Amino acid sequence: MKPVFRILLLVIIGTLFAWLWTIFFPSPEKVIQRKISSLAANATLKFGDSNLTRVGKANALVSLFAPDAQIIIVVSGRNGHTISGRDEIREAALAGFTSQPTLNVEFLDVTVRLGADKQTADVSCTAKVNAGDRKDYGVQEMRFQFKKVDGSWLIIRAETVQTLS
Repeated sequence: MKPVFRILLLVIIGTLFAWLWTIFFPSPEKVIQRKISSLAANATLKFGDSNLTRVGKANALVSLFAPDAQIIIVVSGRNGHTISGRDEIREAALAGFTSQPTLNVEFLDVTVRLGADKQTADVSCTAKVNAGDRKDYGVQEMRFQFKKVDGSWLIIRAETVQTLS
């Protein structure tokens, strides 16, 4: 009976150790998926959010981007718009946050592909956005490029993807 108990105890301890390892040392893909979730959470506004809350969310959102990051937005049939650097990203976020009473952002079908150098990653997903009190929502394919900068995964480029529809 003792050998079975010892083996069972070793299996339980090994499983617990493996689980704790994934909690404290997550894979780069998991870290990047959390960053995308954080991006959506910080871009989401609720009715009644104070201006201080909105400024805090804008700053948290900007902290996910590298200092020289670019956001390239091309919406069907219109000229593109490029936002470069954290300062412009902050200004655009604050302008958007003050013009909308509510904003709900979700990123669906997030796919992370780690680069061969393990220092870059490409992310593709679908953005689902509902602004104001509208019942409908916008859907846009997105692509993000991440780079590991000083030990942290940061967005270096975000862009809309033109689809055939």
